[in-house]
Amino acid sequence: MDNIIDELAKDLQPVRKHALHRLLMLSLMPGIAFSAAFILLGHGFRPDIAAAVSQAAFWAKSAYPLLLSIVGVVALIKVARPGGRPVAAAAPVLVIYALLIILGLLQLNAATSAYEHHRLIMGISYWFCPLIILAAGAPLMAATFWFLRRAAPTQPRLAGFIAGATAGSIGAWVYSWGCIENGLTFVALWYTLGIVLCGLIGMLLGRQLLRW
Repeated sequence: MDNIIDELAKDLQPVRKHALHRLLMLSLMPGIAFSAAFILLGHGFRPDIAAAVSQAAFWAKSAYPLLLSIVGVVALIKVARPGGRPVAAAAPVLVIYALLIILGLLQLNAATSAYEHHRLIMGISYWFCPLIILAAGAPLMAATFWFLRRAAPTQPRLAGFIAGATAGSIGAWVYSWGCIENGLTFVALWYTLGIVLCGLIGMLLGRQLLRW
């Protein structure tokens, strides 16, 4: 038995430090490029982008999916390893969402008409916003699954959900530069729905694609 173990281990090479992090970054870069190309060519950046960048609501809208993306990337690294359970990711996600809700309620409180209330919650794109996030997240989901299939996740559904939600968050961040909505309550509802849908699709795919 010892001879067999020695034979199997003799050609093993040590893995370089942070190899998993580099692999994830390598996989995400083309995914972000394809997502940005989709938004730029299929949707376009918001026409008033020059004025929008001077508004606090725009940066809050963009920061929400970006912060979720950062949490997602950290969780992906964790779940990519055998036995990895990124339970610590739940707390920052809840804090980020709670902060967005608070900002959204403050924005609603400052609104002066029922029409403005409705616009801040529903906007004019609520019915297709989650679908655009799904589409923008698709190349990123392919990237995160490519990464996980070269790692060693032992919980396919959880890994798939995190891969999908992370892809959706990055896709939502890319889309935030094209979305004309300024309502933070809108973001809390419809951006989050798109991200969660990406996560659920990832969970279903993880069961099939991430099994050993």
